[in-house]
Amino acid sequence: MKDVITFRVLIGVLAFVILGCGSESEDREITVAQFLSADPPSGSLLSPEATITVSFDGAPIGISVIPNEFKSGFSVRQGGVSGDTVTISGNFSLGELTLVMKWQNEEHTLVYTVQDEVVLIPGSDFQMGSDVNADEKPIHTVFVDSFYMDINEVTVAAYRQFVHQTGHPPPDWNQVSNYSPTDEHPIVLVSWHDAMTYAKWVGKRLPTEAEWEKAARGGMIQQVYPWGEMTPDGIQCNFADKHLTLYWWADPQADDGYTYTAPIRSYPQNEYGLYDMAGNVWEWCLDEYDAGFYAVSSDTNPIAGIDTIEGISDVFPSVSSARVVRGGSWLVTAMNCRNAVRFRLAPISKSASVGFRCVMDLEILE
Repeated sequence: MKDVITFRVLIGVLAFVILGCGSESEDREITVAQFLSADPPSGSLLSPEATITVSFDGAPIGISVIPNEFKSGFSVRQGGVSGDTVTISGNFSLGELTLVMKWQNEEHTLVYTVQDEVVLIPGSDFQMGSDVNADEKPIHTVFVDSFYMDINEVTVAAYRQFVHQTGHPPPDWNQVSNYSPTDEHPIVLVSWHDAMTYAKWVGKRLPTEAEWEKAARGGMIQQVYPWGEMTPDGIQCNFADKHLTLYWWADPQADDGYTYTAPIRSYPQNEYGLYDMAGNVWEWCLDEYDAGFYAVSSDTNPIAGIDTIEGISDVFPSVSSARVVRGGSWLVTAMNCRNAVRFRLAPISKSASVGFRCVMDLEILE
């Protein structure tokens, strides 16, 4: 009898344990993690290589992230002490980025704008021009408002995405690859009209000539190059060096490591954190080229030709007057990579030594 009672007690204990465990299991199943925050928060600007960290009050079981479009390299990783954070890493495509996160019976959407990385160029006076070439004279004081500038030149990858998403007429990609062979090289063989269209697509614009020179100088006073006075020898920038054996003006003593363009960020930044403000590729500017403009230009936010940014933006498809390019390239001598050098090209011109970078007005990010 005692054995029967003991057996019945054991059965009861086991039933209690089993039912209890089942109850706890059910409790765990109905506990759903809740979204807490995202860093950076939804609505922010992201660089293509950004990382987003999403926090929950528990582990979001079975989470998935549905992107609108990504380049290769996108990844989602769950972490934290108890699996309560999710890390979403680029390469993100430029433009609007919508991320729909789904887990258990929950859903949360994050929206971002992906831009090339930019730096703030603070508003101030600077001395524009030089005494070297006639069109660089006179040296004159110019005030330029604060603005944001792309850290690097627009890449092949970014421009290819623009063409893919908009249907804009592409450059000759085979020719592009001869001079810029990877996605991380600057785009070349694009006209001023092409550059203007791209800039508008990403919510930016081309820099004015004054903005470009101010940015290149990096806050330094009347230096010759973005890094100072030293003539480049191949360490500072990409210009016509010993690799360009077909060109008599190439410097046989200099070695910058590349025959044509170099990948972006191959050389040191200037004091504002900008890459390739000297050499690599000439960069399209907004202004009309006017050799005598410095003698008559405004001392505040000058722009040649149509004298407002909005005015040029409104009519740019019909613009036919020569445009300014700045910064030198892989094809020119060190002297032509100086901060003050100005060069002219027809807006329809497409050259293997010409690319561009974009800027944004300050209020866009405020």
